[in-house]
Amino acid sequence: MLLAGALAAGCSVVRPDVRAAEAHVAARGDGTAKVDIVLELRNGGDTEVELVTYDYLIRLADGSSYDGRWAALRALPPGQTVRATVPAILPVASATAGARWEVSGSVSYRDPQSFARILYEAGLLRTEAGFQGEGAIADAPASPAAAASGPAAAPESR
Repeated sequence: MLLAGALAAGCSVVRPDVRAAEAHVAARGDGTAKVDIVLELRNGGDTEVELVTYDYLIRLADGSSYDGRWAALRALPPGQTVRATVPAILPVASATAGARWEVSGSVSYRDPQSFARILYEAGLLRTEAGFQGEGAIADAPASPAAAASGPAAAPESR
């Protein structure tokens, strides 16, 4: 009973809301393509949330898939929404613009307060938020530098 009370007291962080918002091709190789999955994470609480790891599975309509784990290495500020990107390596023939995808997974997180963190590190407190999403793969977004510079201007002749 005492442990249950300690566990409840140690978990004061509000579970973040997470959704997979988009996926786009970030790079292409000879046989594989790197697809970036963009997650939107919202902290509706008034305490910072320490994100630990993402575990996820992306499936394409043709049956190809990638199962991954990625270190989060960030904090989620209170009352804010942030975007995070996790990678997937898929066959280049499958990862084409317009290909349908669906992703599901979870993000583990912990309360940065010392007592809850000790319980987490000891394996007594595991907190995670699930996510999912679907859509069509987009081509890589244009780099901001290329878009800002635009086409080169031709010199004027006089």
